[in-house]
Amino acid sequence: MKMWQIYPYDANRDIMGKRKYTKWLSAAFLVGSILLLALVGPRWGIDFQGGTEVILQFEDSVGDDEVRDAAEAIDLAAPLVQRFGREEDNQFMVQTRDVAIVDDDDYERIMEELAALGDHESTDPIEEQPDRMEVRYTAEKSHEELRQALQAAGLDEVDIQNRGQREEYWYALTFQDLQRHLRSGFKEYFGDRFDERSGVQRLESVGPRAGEQLRNDGMLAMIIALIAILIYIWFRFDIRYSPGAVAALAHDITIALGIFIILDIEFSLPIVAALLTIIGYSLNDTIVVFDRIRENLDFAGDKSVVEVANQAINQTMSRTLITSMTTFGAVLMIALIATGLIEDFAMALMVGIVVGTYSSIFVASPVMLKMDAYLKERQETAALLEEDEEEPEPKARV
Repeated sequence: MKMWQIYPYDANRDIMGKRKYTKWLSAAFLVGSILLLALVGPRWGIDFQGGTEVILQFEDSVGDDEVRDAAEAIDLAAPLVQRFGREEDNQFMVQTRDVAIVDDDDYERIMEELAALGDHESTDPIEEQPDRMEVRYTAEKSHEELRQALQAAGLDEVDIQNRGQREEYWYALTFQDLQRHLRSGFKEYFGDRFDERSGVQRLESVGPRAGEQLRNDGMLAMIIALIAILIYIWFRFDIRYSPGAVAALAHDITIALGIFIILDIEFSLPIVAALLTIIGYSLNDTIVVFDRIRENLDFAGDKSVVEVANQAINQTMSRTLITSMTTFGAVLMIALIATGLIEDFAMALMVGIVVGTYSSIFVASPVMLKMDAYLKERQETAALLEEDEEEPEPKARV
């Protein structure tokens, strides 16, 4: 009994004949993605731009607009509110650019008031802990003097500690932290619908400097991965194949980023991990096709390279479809069940699977055919030039 096949191994469909249409499809998606990146740009997560992400748990049902109004009422900067989990869980994720209740303008007022006490030596905000500051004087200052100066700057809840050795007048100032501000602010706004002790389920903050460093490290990781892949392709294949693999990777990353913007997927460290996974997945598919093309070329006979490429893609199509469909199905289940960053990660992988499968067939292989034609043309031109150089010049008649 013949086993059922998702795609016949001995099929002879003219897949490469469709490349004259798919090149315009790819060009349209590439142009659209580039325009989206240039005009809209990705939505950076707090990992990369700095800020705070907090998960809030409510005792009773509340709406998105209520939580957003409450966040604005307690002076959170540009709050982004979305439901977290199922509706009956009454949980919301709130993102804000704030990492402390003290912003840059507050810092300037604080430093002015502290310097106005006299004998001021230096005031140093602590970037890793935005709710703390260290101040030094050349003469001793009482805690009451410091507290009054901070109250004049608009801060009521401050903890003051002496630091340094004898005759070193160095003080550590700790302001009301953001978590305490959130707890008290949402409690005041929602009353019994918000428990001040258990209402904040999770809080994560990343400073602007740390966010910038993470963003740079993420981009560097992608660049290093691409360079390593280029080196691998250089050793594994000849010049005929390498440009196709590189073009497919550039195609996948650009289009994936454009789709992320359309789907409003937040660009964070898990998404960088997803992009690196997409690179590996797409390259794996491309290498499978290229390997089969290279094997078939050894027994091609009078067949053209286009015919050999068609045969190789038809032979590997069943493997490509089964791998892509099973992987896509598994990731789809994660996207349906998960929430938050895991859901975004799964969505990113789903995009990558589709785009990567498409590019290994309709981007990498057509570029390989173009490169093969270009190399043959160069060889023919070089051969003609050699013939012209070897042909003896006609003797002049006497």
